Amino acid sequence: MIEFRTEDKRLICEITEEIVASKIPEMRTVLASYLDGNQSWKELIFDCKRVQTLDSIGVNFIVGAYKKAHSADRHFKITGCNEPVTKVLKLFKLDEKFEIEPAAIV
Repeated sequence: MIEFRTEDKRLICEITEEIVASKIPEMRTVLASYLDGNQSWKELIFDCKRVQTLDSIGVNFIVGAYKKAHSADRHFKITGCNEPVTKVLKLFKLDEKFEIEPAAIV
């Protein structure tokens, strides 16, 4: 679902499943529990290299994570996005709110 690791003051959340409506309630619970228990991070990074699908409810989940980081005066970004996920994020103009790094082309 979400694998957490820290590097320096960055909290990296590697999303291991699709970010879709059926997964969001559990993802929200897991993320909120981890963030509430760990306040040492200065940057929240969603690593989406394993995500193939993002729906509108998933976008809402990402916006919620961004707002939590922003309200705590911390940086937020998404990395490893494939082209379809990047397109969805840009459709919602989220690239104007936070940094979106596409997946590395191999």
